[in-house]
Amino acid sequence: MKDASPRAVAIRPRLRFLAPLLVCIGVAGCGAEPGGEQMEGPAAVETPPIPGALLAATWPVLMADDAARVGFEGHPGWTALFRRDLGAALTAFADDETQRRGLARTHALLAALHRQGALLAANATRHVYGTDRQAAVDPPQVDYVVGISQALLGACPEAAASLEKTKGADVPAEGLGYWTTSAADAPCGDLSLDAPEGAFPRPAEGPAPGKRPTPAALPHHRYPEQGEEGRMVAVTNPAALMALAAWHEAAARAAAPEGDSVYIDATLAPWRLPGESRRQLEAIEHAPEWLFAGFALASGDLAFLAEASADGVAAVGAHAGTSPLAAALQPAVGADAIDPDAVLDLAAAVGRQVETAMAAGGGGAKDFHRPFAEIARVAVLRAGMLVADGAGQYRDAGILRINALERSNGPAGDPVFLLSVAAWDAGNRNPLRAQELIHSLAKSHPALEAARTPLDALHIRLSRNTASGGPVF
Repeated sequence: MKDASPRAVAIRPRLRFLAPLLVCIGVAGCGAEPGGEQMEGPAAVETPPIPGALLAATWPVLMADDAARVGFEGHPGWTALFRRDLGAALTAFADDETQRRGLARTHALLAALHRQGALLAANATRHVYGTDRQAAVDPPQVDYVVGISQALLGACPEAAASLEKTKGADVPAEGLGYWTTSAADAPCGDLSLDAPEGAFPRPAEGPAPGKRPTPAALPHHRYPEQGEEGRMVAVTNPAALMALAAWHEAAARAAAPEGDSVYIDATLAPWRLPGESRRQLEAIEHAPEWLFAGFALASGDLAFLAEASADGVAAVGAHAGTSPLAAALQPAVGADAIDPDAVLDLAAAVGRQVETAMAAGGGGAKDFHRPFAEIARVAVLRAGMLVADGAGQYRDAGILRINALERSNGPAGDPVFLLSVAAWDAGNRNPLRAQELIHSLAKSHPALEAARTPLDALHIRLSRNTASGGPVF
């Protein structure tokens, strides 16, 4: 998600059974050799993608042993986390003083979730009052939230220019000063809860492990439209969602045992916004509580995933010896790019490989093996997506993102990833699926309602101006 520029991308899901049809629509003779014989699809992966030693260290294979699951099985916090119910997990872990890592991890995931909410709001805002602006109607004060959005997206010069336009306008003076200073240098989207009051809407209470903050009241701002009617417009400040993310991150650090900050940094790394500083990770040791039911299959994956979206294919080679996911992706990587079709095959192969290894280590097939293996399969798709993002392969990353979305059901239905897809859709000026996703997620996470305002505004504006809100991926 490094690229903040608008994209018009028309790609549909490359599910294996749909790929030939989608490629061949409207192309006479497509799918056949000159002699008329049907072309074969990609060959199945025969060599197990993950080497044996790395496979044995993955949490699904380790958890095939009944003794390894004792600390997780039946605990309401871990059950809720496996089901992706972060609210229930937070409550259950808060009630058990022995589960500090579970509590810290849940707060870290909520910090990641609200970061993606901020990204969604920022992407929608920069389009509504930027790409699709109605200069004769829109309140001039909206340049304030446009500037903040651009700062969160890492577009520092543009942020400075937008904020400059609002000087003398009816916008919060503390906020204008804070974000103008931030936009003076890169990265420009960092946010601190120690900022002056008024710099951005924030929870009234300070960070507290086991609690959920009270979000700032909506709307964050109300500005009159230009023209005779002067209708008041409700405006979301994307920094309010970043403040909630910072709140949960602080709560995670307060809850975590000493020395566990590296796990929080690694959990957040793939979800940090383009305008945020990147943290240098220290050595990461195996910690089951930071891995169980997650999309990092082993501790080596945490470091790999933290670097993949920045370093692209170079991260695969750098971590293939220690990261099961990097090792799995290595056959799909060339000199400077990753092959999305190969990733689809490798992901399916990893799912089968993990399920087979669990059966071998656990004395036969069991009901929980299938969902564990499905999480591993989706983990490969998501890792490949991050590598493609880091390599600048926007289209290929989109193919993998949508294939991962198609399989993100049940225990694989990670709300952080789902919201990241909504944020990506908003960045593509594609609000329909994003609205469906935010509608579902906001039921469990009401603070995300703040992102709905600019997203709905984008939908309305595109509906008025065009026959379609943009290409549907």
